[in-house]
Parts: sequence; C-alpha cells; structure tokens
Amino acid sequence: NAPTRTTPVRLELANPEGLLRPGMFAHVDIAAAGAEPRLAVPESAVIDSGERQVVLLAQGEGRFKPVEVRLGVRGSDNIEVLEGLAENDEVVVSANFLIDAESNLQAALAGFSEAEASVPVYEATGSLEDIFDDGTVMMNHDPIPALQWPAMTMEFGLESKSVLEGVTPGEPLTFRFEDRGNGAFVVTEVEKRGGQ
Repeated sequence: NAPTRTTPVRLELANPEGLLRPGMFAHVDIAAAGAEPRLAVPESAVIDSGERQVVLLAQGEGRFKPVEVRLGVRGSDNIEVLEGLAENDEVVVSANFLIDAESNLQAALAGFSEAEASVPVYEATGSLEDIFDDGTVMMNHDPIPALQWPAMTMEFGLESKSVLEGVTPGEPLTFRFEDRGNGAFVVTEVEKRGGQ
C-alpha cells in the first residue's frame, strides 16, 4: 500500500499460552539472513540540509569537526554510513539542530570552523625529553616570548603519536602547540632542526 507505506506480512508463531490474539498490533524486527554488518550512526547524529548530510566528529578536548557523510539504508533508529566515517569514530548523537536549509547548515558549521581557527597556536624550539603512556610528552623548550615563559621543561598533550614519528629524545626540534584552554597545551607539529 503506497500511500500508507505498509505491506501485509503473514507470520506463523507459536502461541501456546494464548497471549497473541487476532487484531493485536506488535512491533517486529525482521533480521535479513546473510546480511553483512554495516557501519551506522543514530539518526539523531545526522544533520541533513536536504542537499548534504553532515555529522559532528569528536576530536577530543571538547572539539568537534563537521564531516560530510554518504548515507545508505535507514533503520528504525539508525542510518548506514557508506562514506565519511570509520568504525570507532565518536560522533555527537544529538546533532540535529533543526537545520532545514543549506544556508542554515553552512552558518552552523561555520561556527565550528571559526572556533577551531581561533585556537591560539605558538611555536617553540627545544627537545623531546620523554613520552608517557597517557599520550602526553615532556618537552624542554627555550623561552617563549609570546607567552612570557622562560626556558623550562614541561608536560604537553600530544595531538597524535604520529606527530613524533622519527623523533628521538634530546634531538633539537622546532614544535608548534595549541592553547586549548584550561591549561591544556597540545603539540600539533614537530620539525627537526638540521645542523644543530
């Protein structure tokens, strides 16, 4: 029935206690045999402008990145994601801001881009002292005039372990870090200083 988007289904169920009676309604989930597992997100995580679909990907430290996704099959509460996300990505579940037009979506997402662009970034010279299991590093740095910091050794967060790929402790470095607020300084880039 196209107008009601329903179709009759005949089921044979064991009903020894007579709990099921003619005319009753039930919510039934039908498992498709042989179906492959699919990556899906809750329907409420998708911001849909009608022209494109976006989810907000958690970046850590309370930061989020808008990511465009290509959607597939819709379930009762979840939507299959064909492109744009990977398994174990964390997304904002209640991301639907009642955005009903592409212009409203662009305005909302611009706020995330502006917030990310406004994070202060600093550059320093120094060296890596130690790497800790919790994803932080101990850096020895020269004075940083922009922050009025003297030369010292201090702990920094690390954007990802790949930032320090090929770096050995004590090696002269130039590194960039972001001030993410509440005393969180995170190293985002590292370059070796040649000839020193």
